[in-house]
Amino acid sequence: MLNPVYQKSERTLNHHGVSNHSATKDTVKKTISMNQPLSFLRFLLPLALATATLRADPEWAKEITSPTVGTHPAIESSKLEFSLSWKGIVQAGYLDIEIAPKEISKPGYLVIKSSGYSQGFAKKLFPYSHSYWSEIVPGTLESRYFQSTETDSKEKTVTTNQYNPSKVEIEEITTRTSTSKKTTLTETFTQPDVRDLFSAILFVRSQKLDVGDSHTMLILPFKSPYLLKVSVDAKEKHEGKDAIRLSFALRKINLKTNELVAYKKLKKPVTLWLSDDTDRIPLELRASVYIGDVRAVLTKHTKTP
Repeated sequence: MLNPVYQKSERTLNHHGVSNHSATKDTVKKTISMNQPLSFLRFLLPLALATATLRADPEWAKEITSPTVGTHPAIESSKLEFSLSWKGIVQAGYLDIEIAPKEISKPGYLVIKSSGYSQGFAKKLFPYSHSYWSEIVPGTLESRYFQSTETDSKEKTVTTNQYNPSKVEIEEITTRTSTSKKTTLTETFTQPDVRDLFSAILFVRSQKLDVGDSHTMLILPFKSPYLLKVSVDAKEKHEGKDAIRLSFALRKINLKTNELVAYKKLKKPVTLWLSDDTDRIPLELRASVYIGDVRAVLTKHTKTP
């Protein structure tokens, strides 16, 4: 069977009364032969450009600092309890964090649990509760698994993140309270050395933390990735205790384009005071967010040897 291009050419020549079929075949074959490399290039060029785009590191990747864990002693098994408030005046809720709970056995991993809920006037405005579960590699403080369950008056959202060396697999299932309708979102963030919230805090506390030091890393605490820069601002007394004052500046990363975008929920960097001792536990956190000045103050620290 003749090539369609040749058939069309032959029919055209016959219509004009040209009888030299062999010459026509040679001409068409040469045309096809010359066009084949061009057709291949038309396929190859977009593929090459797309591959180059996928492999190219985003510009912000240059800001990321070393993921090497510091030499400060590892945190002990303990429970931290926090009071949540607006401006330290209006009681808003309760938060606890359990580090390496004794009742949980997960060989090869450091488990961190957290739960919290709104209280009082804040609960009337915004009824909310959460539970978090994090699994971290002790030696490197790398994230491996994180799951959050968050419930408010409208919906329940379960987010599960699987952290791999070169990417994070994200699944978010949202269930509407009024209809029980479920919506599932799946995404992949293809970048190395991504941490969850607890992994990031443990990594920072492991460092030397001299005034002026800074550490920049990728975090993906729920369904969205962020570029986090932690700066050591001061060593000072806070509520009568020796403390290290840190600032946390967040910029959101668009999952589709890898572009940095402003994180509008935060009006300015978050301030966190760590105890300036072997424990290096959070003493207080202050965040200026869209609903106002939110604070979490440590009220109880219990070691569970």
